[in-house]
Amino acid sequence: MVLIKKGTLAAALVAATLSFGHAAYAQDTPSNQTEAQQTTQKFSEEELEKFVEANTKVTEIQKEGREGIVAAIEEQKLTVDRFNELAKAHRAQKLEEVAENPEEISAFSNAAQNVVKLQPETRDKIQQAIVDSGLTKEKYDTIMQAYESDPEVQVQIRRIVHAE
Repeated sequence: MVLIKKGTLAAALVAATLSFGHAAYAQDTPSNQTEAQQTTQKFSEEELEKFVEANTKVTEIQKEGREGIVAAIEEQKLTVDRFNELAKAHRAQKLEEVAENPEEISAFSNAAQNVVKLQPETRDKIQQAIVDSGLTKEKYDTIMQAYESDPEVQVQIRRIVHAE
């Protein structure tokens, strides 16, 4: 039997099922949506322009990261859907029941480990892209939270995006 550490599996499953946007990066940051919703944040035009620049870079890095994850899974002759099925079975401690054979368990284990190795690199690239755009991670996260909850910030950012 091939064993996979729970943290490895959880990280692999999260990475393999990333949604678009800033999800991969924001998972490391506790959010205080209530506070952001209650207080209309004011950001300078320059801060919002830097945010748009950073977010464009972050989105591209996340896309590359997802492509790397898919490649790591497919390298082991698994589809992403099958990988996720096996990950779900592993979490329920039913991997041996769901897997077709020991080779599939081994392929799953190898894919999960490879996916986990990709995550720190992607996270570091995202952090660097934010800094290179002239923002701190905290400021980026604050603007992202405001964008998600404040229609006024959404309008300001859309105006900047359409002006480019």
